[in-house]
Amino acid sequence: MAAAFDLETLVAAVAAEGGPFNLSGAVLHPDGFENVVLETTDGWMLRFPRLENLPFERELAILDRVAGRLPAQTPRVEFIGGRTRFLAYRKLTGAWFDREAYLEATPEHRDVLAASLAAFLVAMHAELSADEVASIGIPAVNHRLPVRAVLKGMGRLPREYRPVAESLLERYAATWTAGTIPGPRVVLHNDFHTWNMVFAPPGPVWKLDGIWDFSCVQVGEPTFDLRYLDKSPRDLLDRVAGHYETLTGRRVDPDAAVVASRMEQFVDALDTGRFEILDAASASWELADSGC
Repeated sequence: MAAAFDLETLVAAVAAEGGPFNLSGAVLHPDGFENVVLETTDGWMLRFPRLENLPFERELAILDRVAGRLPAQTPRVEFIGGRTRFLAYRKLTGAWFDREAYLEATPEHRDVLAASLAAFLVAMHAELSADEVASIGIPAVNHRLPVRAVLKGMGRLPREYRPVAESLLERYAATWTAGTIPGPRVVLHNDFHTWNMVFAPPGPVWKLDGIWDFSCVQVGEPTFDLRYLDKSPRDLLDRVAGHYETLTGRRVDPDAAVVASRMEQFVDALDTGRFEILDAASASWELADSGC
């Protein structure tokens, strides 16, 4: 694992490996939750896991299995660090998601994008067999862990946020912990949000062209893979859900996906002690629930 995650330390670590990288002018992308990324001027993406227990080898195995088998580009690992743990792949290029442009797009153009996202999920959810899941060691999502985290952190939660927590716990209990979410359980990408994607061509008709970050892959209900589309905006989540149901004949629950997303945001606030971010989050939840 890297000794530190600043630009100078990571450039030195890569240089020590003697890889085929031009490190002059490399740019650090430090905002990832699981990984820090170093982007080189000659088109390499070098990803360093932040935590010792991050399933680095498992992600390598998954990337190897899905290469060329999904309806979007995925990273093809061409170099693995020997002294420092990192993987390197050629940058996936394309257009970034533009929320405002999406909102201005016609329903037909929105559906083109949503259909491409649903098609990826359909393929991802069917790609790995039960034997492959077992041999790679892909774990199942434990939906009770967020509840435990919130209950454990209630004593630290300022009084004004407790009604929000109680309401969220009630909604989460009625869906995820109650086991009422439609299945079957499938292999989830589990980090399916637009910041992990590129699209082609750039507007007004977008299609998913590339997706990365397979470090969170787990087994769970298809609905769980929709949760990070909650703010993309909600219209996109609903359209993807509709196309997914049409393609598979399986039901998904967009409202339950939203509850799962909000529960994660709440747990993140508890973990970091940054309760002030709940002000903006709860305000956005109220706005969304009002239909705006």
